[in-house]
Amino acid sequence: MTQSFYAITWTDVLVSAIFVVIAVVLIRWWKIGLEKDLIVGTLRTFIQLAIMGYVLTYFFGQQHWSFMVGLVSLMIIIASYEGYHRLKKYKIPHLFWILTGSFFLTVFIVLGIILKFILSVEPWYYPYAMIPIAGMIIGNALNSATLTVNRFVSEVKHRENEIEMYLSLGAPVRSAVYESFKESVQAALIPNINGMMMVGLVQLPGIMTGQILSGIDPLIAIRYQIMIMYMWVSTVTMVDILVLNLVYRQFFTHQKQLKRELLRKNL
Repeated sequence: MTQSFYAITWTDVLVSAIFVVIAVVLIRWWKIGLEKDLIVGTLRTFIQLAIMGYVLTYFFGQQHWSFMVGLVSLMIIIASYEGYHRLKKYKIPHLFWILTGSFFLTVFIVLGIILKFILSVEPWYYPYAMIPIAGMIIGNALNSATLTVNRFVSEVKHRENEIEMYLSLGAPVRSAVYESFKESVQAALIPNINGMMMVGLVQLPGIMTGQILSGIDPLIAIRYQIMIMYMWVSTVTMVDILVLNLVYRQFFTHQKQLKRELLRKNL
């Protein structure tokens, strides 16, 4: 009888560290200089995920909606702080609250649709569905939002004279920054769209591969992966547009003048 589930022991995990050893050897051989960071990252990956395994075991044992909603809210707040920390150098006013509000709205819309109308889980706060899906949504929202804001600040710096020309001609602020806005969202969406173009042709996503290795029917795993890809692109589109609609206003005064001093702080 063919084995349909391949259990990995902690010994197997330690054996897999041979891949890290190979990477460290190559990095040292070519004097790239990242071996210390790679070793620290390897240890942190092991420790953090091992701890998380036990934490998730406890979380999955909870069966009350308030606990689940509180946990997802805490995850959003942590992600917002992480995003704020990554972008702190830009000194954008109200950035933490912009990220927090945008993440809350996006996460609960996307998560609610999946749990209620796609998976139809009962109860709707079923932890084995709610926690991992919320984690994927929040992680993608965080990465995309920080990438978008980074690009937007660069675009505004690059187009500073162009923006001021539009403003001097009486154009609304939104029209003046439209090209910067568009370029920033495009930069964040292209990796997701490229992934959708290539998935199944040159790449088998890790989530789908993990499901298949755990014994799930490949057709079921594929249906999950399609849903997840659609979820990702919707998440990043919503959160990027929400965040930028609030961020770009921070670069202008009430008199619709570009805050040059804020740009100078970001040089």
